[in-house]
Amino acid sequence: MKKKLLNFGKSLNRAQQRKINGGGPCSGYTGPIVVSCSEYEALPPEYKFCVMVSVECFPI
Repeated sequence: MKKKLLNFGKSLNRAQQRKINGGGPCSGYTGPIVVSCSEYEALPPEYKFCVMVSVECFPI
């Protein structure tokens, strides 16, 4: 089984490996890292965890 798992997929050459950008959901986000409450509310839901915002933006 180990051999089967090790041979899964295709090998990437060095240039292809360098193109990999992590693939996380924040890799497409190009906005600021620190935002105000109003900027946070305007963000699409998939990017809301990609930024830092004050705890004051989340009243209890």
